[in-house]
Amino acid sequence: MINYQAVRAVLEAPLLTAYNGLTPPVPVYFDNVMNDGSDSAKEFVDVNIQFGLTTETALTGNPDYVRGVIVIRTYTPKGKGPARNQTLVNVAATVLQDINNQAKSASGIYLRTGSIDGPAFSPDYGGTTPDQQSRRAFTPFFISRISAGFQAQVIS
Repeated sequence: MINYQAVRAVLEAPLLTAYNGLTPPVPVYFDNVMNDGSDSAKEFVDVNIQFGLTTETALTGNPDYVRGVIVIRTYTPKGKGPARNQTLVNVAATVLQDINNQAKSASGIYLRTGSIDGPAFSPDYGGTTPDQQSRRAFTPFFISRISAGFQAQVIS
């Protein structure tokens, strides 16, 4: 049966390691983790993982697959150009590509992402995307967003 925490760890651990390895380290906030300091943080990353189909049955009749989506938003100071934000969103894209390059092991969680969508940048006061039409357009941050669907398999 699917271990959701193990699936999350496959995605979250390398992102946390990559952002902590930057100079200076960039705070990363995951689902259900309070971001109390975002008003004072100069830059940070927000990661949201949603699970979709969780009962897909393999040929063996064993429900050992889960599908979902990961959304990663990077926040940098507004009014300072897009370079730093593009650097931070590139870290996330690289991590997702690295996950796809890992070999399938004999046990554990095997995860593959689909195509990476984005990055989309906001705010764009023209309001052409939902993020740009929302309250995010009025925050002190320049925001980028990438997302990708994923499928994970429990290998036992």
